[in-house]
Amino acid sequence: MSGVDSAQLARLADAMTAEACAIAEKPATLVSVTFDAIAAPEPGEAGAASVTITRATRTLVFSRGELRGQDGRLVLSATAVHRI
Repeated sequence: MSGVDSAQLARLADAMTAEACAIAEKPATLVSVTFDAIAAPEPGEAGAASVTITRATRTLVFSRGELRGQDGRLVLSATAVHRI
């Protein structure tokens, strides 16, 4: 999929890491992340990131994230695992 750039990937990964740190109330290290590019964003479009924690154990946090365009369409999705 063309159009998704590294800044958008980093933005979503950073949002997922921040949410993992918040739920764990301590630092979290990204162990694994998978991105799925759904649609090309409009040029210069920032979009909005949202993160859902799907599971948290004593040592791991699992999450799902989405980056949506300004019109609400899904641009990028991801799943991640963080070690806490």
